[in-house]
Amino acid sequence: MAEQNRKTPNQRRAREAAEREVDRFIAYLQGLDTIDQIAHQGRSIMGMWADFEGRPPSGSGFSGFCMLADKLEKIRFRHVPEEFARAYDRLSRMARISQKQVEALCVDRFYRGRTKVAIDPFTEQRLEIRWNDAACGQLLGCTAKVFQRRVTKGYSQLQLMMGYREKEAA
Repeated sequence: MAEQNRKTPNQRRAREAAEREVDRFIAYLQGLDTIDQIAHQGRSIMGMWADFEGRPPSGSGFSGFCMLADKLEKIRFRHVPEEFARAYDRLSRMARISQKQVEALCVDRFYRGRTKVAIDPFTEQRLEIRWNDAACGQLLGCTAKVFQRRVTKGYSQLQLMMGYREKEAA
């Protein structure tokens, strides 16, 4: 029975390739998030108006707007490796079909197997929480079994999109 559940080398390679694809997708999304964070760092007219209590500030001759705009342009037009853009495209197309499977894949790669450390504010004891299937499922609002099923189906679907045959994508 255990023999039939073992993965072949081709199946392992296909799974590892799909995991790398999800890692690239997450990295691409984090890069987009960084651009948005930098875009909100600049001073706005309303912000300056509030800082100076409704009176227009006197000019110093320096404008931080140009520096921020230059920084944003450099980030926006930076070279994104083709495989990261391809991963974003594949998983975005996959999300249109099944958003829950893509969410499960991202949680699987980003959280599962890691340890979250927290300090209890009342007892000041250190708590370590392991991100297992149950914790990941709870994060997504489902049971551990449903989470496992979404991950399995998600990787199979992604492997097929990447060009692996159905036997290899098991």
